[in-house]
Amino acid sequence: MSVPHLRSARMTGLLVSATAVAAGLVTAGSASALTGPEAPAGRHAAVVKLSIGDEANSRSCTGTLVDPRWVLTAASCFAATPGGSVPAGKPSLQTAAALSNGQSREVVEVSASAADRDLVLARLATPVSDIAPVKRAGAVSAVGTDLTAVGFGRTKTEWVPGKPHTGAFTLDAAGATSLTITGKGTDAICKGDTGGPLLNAAGELVGVNSRSWQGGCLGVNPAETRTGAVSTRTDNVGQWIDQVTAPRGGAQVSLLAGGSGTMWSQSGDLGYGEYGASWGKVDGQDVTRVSTVRHGDAVRAYAIAGGRVYGEDLDLATGKWSGWGEIPGGAAGAKDISASLVGDTVHVLIVGSEGNLYAQAADYRAGRWNNTWAAVGATGLTHVTSAASGTTVRVQAIGGGGEVYGRDLDTRTGSWSQWGAVPGGAKGAVDIASSVVGNNVHVQIIGSDGAIWTQFGNYDAGRWNDQWAKAGGSGLTRISSIADGGTVELYAVGAEGRINNASMNTTTGSWSAFKQLQGGLAGASDVSASVTSAPSNVTLAAPAGTTLFSQSGKLDTGVFGAQWAGVGGATVSRIVGVDTGSTIRYVGVADGKVFDREYDVRNNKWGNWTEVPGGAGGVKDVAAAMINNVLYVQAIGSSGDLYTQVGDYNAGRWNTYWTPVSGGTGLTDIASVKAGPFVRLYGIKNGKVQGRDFDSRNGSWTAWGELPGGITGAKDIAVSNIGNTVQVQVIGSDGALHAQTGDYLAGAWKPSWTKIGGTGLTHVTSASAGKNVHVYATGAGGKVQNTTLDATLGSWTGWHEVPGTLTSPTDVAATTTK
Repeated sequence: MSVPHLRSARMTGLLVSATAVAAGLVTAGSASALTGPEAPAGRHAAVVKLSIGDEANSRSCTGTLVDPRWVLTAASCFAATPGGSVPAGKPSLQTAAALSNGQSREVVEVSASAADRDLVLARLATPVSDIAPVKRAGAVSAVGTDLTAVGFGRTKTEWVPGKPHTGAFTLDAAGATSLTITGKGTDAICKGDTGGPLLNAAGELVGVNSRSWQGGCLGVNPAETRTGAVSTRTDNVGQWIDQVTAPRGGAQVSLLAGGSGTMWSQSGDLGYGEYGASWGKVDGQDVTRVSTVRHGDAVRAYAIAGGRVYGEDLDLATGKWSGWGEIPGGAAGAKDISASLVGDTVHVLIVGSEGNLYAQAADYRAGRWNNTWAAVGATGLTHVTSAASGTTVRVQAIGGGGEVYGRDLDTRTGSWSQWGAVPGGAKGAVDIASSVVGNNVHVQIIGSDGAIWTQFGNYDAGRWNDQWAKAGGSGLTRISSIADGGTVELYAVGAEGRINNASMNTTTGSWSAFKQLQGGLAGASDVSASVTSAPSNVTLAAPAGTTLFSQSGKLDTGVFGAQWAGVGGATVSRIVGVDTGSTIRYVGVADGKVFDREYDVRNNKWGNWTEVPGGAGGVKDVAAAMINNVLYVQAIGSSGDLYTQVGDYNAGRWNTYWTPVSGGTGLTDIASVKAGPFVRLYGIKNGKVQGRDFDSRNGSWTAWGELPGGITGAKDIAVSNIGNTVQVQVIGSDGALHAQTGDYLAGAWKPSWTKIGGTGLTHVTSASAGKNVHVYATGAGGKVQNTTLDATLGSWTGWHEVPGTLTSPTDVAATTTK
């Protein structure tokens, strides 16, 4: 057949094309759809109806859920003008996605379109947990094969959830980027079906509906009888789809809110802007003001209750709060509080009863507070905020008339600069927050109008903006902000004491709209945010032959170097890597002895292998975890016994010998991970998996216990943790990857192991980044493969091959870094 020509929509009724977008998309006043029958309820649950634009100027399209967060559809659905490009990011027109289960989601992001394709991926505001994404075909069917098109073009009746229309088609030809099809009988693709799926007999996606002649569709000239159509081919863009939908490693934010005599906590993933479904109750403390900092695996909270200052910690590994304790120094009548972290020291500032500024400091490495609050100077202050910039704490405060002042604390010398008025002439400010991005300070205040106003101090140029800029919001009473890369995340208490969030792009200075956080919290009197940036890079190390090879990649794009680079060194049989913050510390086994070496990721410099003291011999496998700059190494001896060594990098020394750990023999493989003050160790014995914990605070071990699920024949093991959950992976006797999850807060493991897949796997390693676990495994032909767990959804990606080939690798280690 001939391909439909792009003629005037008034003459031909084309569905959609790159040059006929506006005419081809359905409007509020027209209705036409696939002329085939309605699909049985639930048959095509992954097909989504998209409503684009406001009610007066709306248009409809169809899309397909290919991931719990992403809908694949036609790029032309989102073009603002006919033939226009679709920029990546927030869609220019508001878009709602109606799901087959009757629920609806806002589309918050659109990807850049696939090269030379009428394709985009649209991200939903929250993932879909109860509808299975459609499977994608590995190749298109042969010419002449029957295919099914599905769409939500509107008929004379309103759309019914779960009942899209279907049409039967024959594949006429397959080009490099498109498929030409013809409807069988009177079946045709019509307006509103744009972006809908074209499926093979197995129900797998092979294409996305793009344009058609619309013969027989409602509202089309009855003389038009052609049912030919063109669909965009999707079977050969799998890499693009995988890259866009890959789990993101966004920063993790922890929120603490007080009000109505209760403290509440919440957490979010800034990679997606997703937060928990509810706020968790911390305690019944009647707190008026609160400030938090993220310090490693802990959130350190400081609050004012009854004019006195208290502190408590959240252990992110266990999810438990320590309980409030009064901060030394005897503060009384405190009105506001702010905390900043420099190294391992938290600098806490309060506004006293007379409006003076007072300072305290907690050295968490030394484990002590100062004895007293130090008066810094000033009178008549009402509110204070602070943010660390290197070794400097930049402080801003509101004076009695609502004006804003600033000064700096040099934490190296303990000296303060003089107060200076922040330019712009602010008056009537009722609360203040600040964040540091690079060497710049972004200050936000709530003005007398209840809106957010912002200022910007460029410390490289030595100047502030001339005036305050209004950012939006209304009826706000309290604010907190935190930097996440080049973004400032602002949290504000608004109407009825509910928590709202908005983000500022510091490159453009633009703010998003304020949105209320889910969870139903009301009556909040204050809110504070702390954030930890997730690792964005991964380094792989694999011994093969007589040398060590290395690869590195970006977690957001999945892009690695073209080849593995040889870095030399001893003939290592087993290896493990630990992130120390600025370097990676590798521990390896060579000729039964244990060695370590350092890799500086900042300058790509490798140290030499150095034997770990203690005279170990006959070692079969090693594991390692670092807690507070102390490296805890575990090793399996020649008889399968467990031994440990400790490298204290604070003191610059190792223990003089390896310490045997009682309670088990016959181990063949081990892996360990840091979880707060604990080292969680997992090992394989007789093909079964068992675990035990080491408490670094008192040096005690728990007894071994077999993990539930009854796996047998395990060959290799890896482990990572996300918050209070531990993710264990093993290679089974079938050469595939199997996974288990232990929730240490709930005290429970899953009842069974989950088979993730893969074939011919030999060695496995894993590392976490944000809410994701990245698993790498060696397989046949010296290839290393990767799959990623999105722990929020519990879903795994498909396997992807890491570039380059190794010759007979004996192990592999993955370490994620920022």
